[in-house]
Amino acid sequence: MRGLMMGRFQPFHLGHLDLVKQILNECDEVIIAITSSQFNYLEKDPFTAGERIEMIHNSLTESSIDLNKCFLIAIENQTNISTWASYLKASLPKFDRVYSGNEYVSMLLSDSDISVSNPDFLNRNDYNATKIRSMIIHDENWKDSVPNAVFEFLNKINAKNRLSVISKSDTNPTEH
Repeated sequence: MRGLMMGRFQPFHLGHLDLVKQILNECDEVIIAITSSQFNYLEKDPFTAGERIEMIHNSLTESSIDLNKCFLIAIENQTNISTWASYLKASLPKFDRVYSGNEYVSMLLSDSDISVSNPDFLNRNDYNATKIRSMIIHDENWKDSVPNAVFEFLNKINAKNRLSVISKSDTNPTEH
């Protein structure tokens, strides 16, 4: 059986890593679909799809997760929401179950014979990408919210500077 998890992963954090492990406890393989792949350098989506793939790959490797059981795929958002389930089926390897705690996702997939499981999430207050991005900007302790591989990667690309500049920009880089 193959499970699917989807997210923007801006950045990939310990809650995401925990979900990968949960899925692999129930399934033989996991597809990690990196959504909003066409967006980057925006307040809500500051990192590129390639950067997110690298963060996730490094985190899985660091956690000794068998990469042969993992698919990392970047997908773009769709403007026609009613065809989203068909788009997922056409764009991704075959999957048996979607893991999501998002009621909107469950609603959209309910009419398309896609099984959705609501996983047990780690503390969503602590493991929240919006909060982590804010912590990075304000020099708060965010290291304990992400895998060490993500901490190292974000420091290497000077994420603090990028996030700070984006947050202060008068061009309002929040729109998609």
